[in-house]
Amino acid sequence: MRRGGVSIFDVVQTVSVATVVLWAVVVGTPAEVVAGKFNAVLKVGQPAPAWEGLLGVDGKRHSLGDLKDARAVLLVFLSNRCPMTRSYEARLKKLASGYRKSGLAVIGVSIGHSPTDRLEKMIARSALSKYNFPYCIDLTQQLGRRYGATCTPHAFLLDRKRRVAYMGAIDDNVDPGKIEHHYLRDAIRAVLAGKRPEVFETLQKGCEIKYLAR
Repeated sequence: MRRGGVSIFDVVQTVSVATVVLWAVVVGTPAEVVAGKFNAVLKVGQPAPAWEGLLGVDGKRHSLGDLKDARAVLLVFLSNRCPMTRSYEARLKKLASGYRKSGLAVIGVSIGHSPTDRLEKMIARSALSKYNFPYCIDLTQQLGRRYGATCTPHAFLLDRKRRVAYMGAIDDNVDPGKIEHHYLRDAIRAVLAGKRPEVFETLQKGCEIKYLAR
């Protein structure tokens, strides 16, 4: 049985895995580059892959270079078909509005190919949920591959020099009333203060990103 393009099995499997790996984090002060424990492509401390001309739901093209004045950039891979994405929408909007004046820029990117991930559906979702950040589409899936994104939502925080400062989960519980560790929020605060996050990598949890065969 499927709902919104995601099977009930997918959701149960995601939640059970999230429960098992709840405490799977990398803690400490990273050196210039720290090998990714949960990411086969990126390492914390290395230059972040740039993006160019991604089409947004606002009809504009968005590039990392447009955000040169931002003190930190949060890139989050999202998907309309994913219940986990919907569960985290309010938290992402709160981060975007709460730290905008401090210099944080947020961008959401969808790389899915399901009918519910089409641009017209993204436009509707952004309007319905009142996204306060750009929501872009990348049908090539190249950005996801370059970042090693494996699920939605999957967060990547870039520092002022556009190095990867944090990557992984937004927090440790899909239920906002049961959160004990605000990984992404704490990382944002550290980066905006010119520091390295104490926790700089966590095991992401969410709906699997299905990459097309190349």
